[in-house]
Amino acid sequence: MKRHFNTHLEGLDIQFWHDLIESRGKLVSLKKGEYLCRKGEPTNACGYVKSGYLIYKIEGFEKPDTIGGFAFPDALWGDYPNCLYNLPAVLDIVAGQKTDVWVIDATILPELYKENHNACQQGRIFMELAYKSLLQRYGNLSSTTPTQRYLNLIHEHPQIEQDVPQKEIAEYLQIDPITLCRIKKALLKQ
Repeated sequence: MKRHFNTHLEGLDIQFWHDLIESRGKLVSLKKGEYLCRKGEPTNACGYVKSGYLIYKIEGFEKPDTIGGFAFPDALWGDYPNCLYNLPAVLDIVAGQKTDVWVIDATILPELYKENHNACQQGRIFMELAYKSLLQRYGNLSSTTPTQRYLNLIHEHPQIEQDVPQKEIAEYLQIDPITLCRIKKALLKQ
């Protein structure tokens, strides 16, 4: 079975979410670099990626922004749970290329969770899986070398090198592009 890049999808009833979002939302086309939400600004939007990909940008230590994650086709996106309450976003979500996304007003979800047991359960499962995914990413960044992170990434998701520019892959791995180039060159010599 192919592993999702967005591991929070594994174990989630993704069709439930797609149906819900499509029934109450709209399809939006974004150009590369267009934002869905900006850090510090209230956000109530969430949805799923139809095509293209989104970049989650977070504040880095040494530079203003770094890539904390991606959302590829079928993945749910949003600054969850802040979007449920129209709170300021803690990160930027921006299109990495021409991207089509389904968008809903997430402030409808808390009431839906109260009224619909299945929706409530799906919201809980989503939050648990998103948290687990975050912990795995943090653990991976803390316990592996840049070479190990790169090898793990291309082993689990070989298509990423065709879909995402090397500069963005390097940022995601928390290394600079020159280091990624050196890693790839060293691996070719082996």
